Amino acid sequence: MLCNHTQAFTPNNWRLSKLQRATSPRLKANFITFDLDDTIFPVGPVVNDANVALIHHLNTLGCASSQDDFLTTTKLIRTELAKEDKAITYTELRKRAIRIEMEKHLETNLISDNEVFGAYDLWEDHRHMAAERYLYSDTISMLREIKENHPDVIIAAITNGKGNPLKMNSIREYFDFCVSGEDDDVFPLRKPHEGIYTVALERFKELCEKRGKSIAIDEQCWIHVGDDLANDVGGSAKCGAYAVWVDLEDDYNQTASKRDANAKQPAWSTATKEELEKRKLMNEQAQKYISATVSRLDKLPSAVQMISNSMVQQSR
Repeated sequence: MLCNHTQAFTPNNWRLSKLQRATSPRLKANFITFDLDDTIFPVGPVVNDANVALIHHLNTLGCASSQDDFLTTTKLIRTELAKEDKAITYTELRKRAIRIEMEKHLETNLISDNEVFGAYDLWEDHRHMAAERYLYSDTISMLREIKENHPDVIIAAITNGKGNPLKMNSIREYFDFCVSGEDDDVFPLRKPHEGIYTVALERFKELCEKRGKSIAIDEQCWIHVGDDLANDVGGSAKCGAYAVWVDLEDDYNQTASKRDANAKQPAWSTATKEELEKRKLMNEQAQKYISATVSRLDKLPSAVQMISNSMVQQSR
């Protein structure tokens, strides 16, 4: 399934008469995709807790590394690769940093793959545990309401990182699959590249076929939900999605606002200044693709229904 640009629907410009609302069928969204970090949980404390667990583990092995040491090493690796225009997965980046820290502090170059992979797996396990702890308070009720309103909807996660809702007990029942920028059939085509969205659309189509359903292009109602203007709004809208921008109120503790090139970056960020400058421009360009904006997750089910109903007007 190829990505095609779809004109964004703007709820503020959508109106149906009372007669139309009474007689028009309430269309159901059939594919809803979610970003994860800073969309259903705050990425800052999640990554921090995973890093704390990793450093504690390394310390128990006699490696006297600190979180500052580890983050400095990851940034140095990425900076050097950027000079050569080489991409790296976040998984491989962390594994290389773990090995370097162990070799440096244990003063040996005989660190086994099992030691490195074991430390990394511990980090990833703690990332998922932390994500579950820090889930936004209305995440589960929001997912439940969407599923009740759209019982046949296929819900998936599309993330550039290592989060996976299928590894989180409290929300796994609401998700059918997860596509990550780390996946072999995706990397290095992370968001906002159309490649990651194409993979998600192909898996949606395959799942529909397995369930004995065939959805025509003009019947497809795909809604993508995310906090990042460039990655989530611009990237998905250009592939045919109705993009919902999750620009949450301060109490949600999102960190997307800290990714401006001129702002102090979160300690966990490994983005270069060039990447941040490029992101700033892409964010500005993505504004025109916003279909709806929500400031609280409990408002998302209404936005989803509004977009679904808009297809009635478009088909007239």
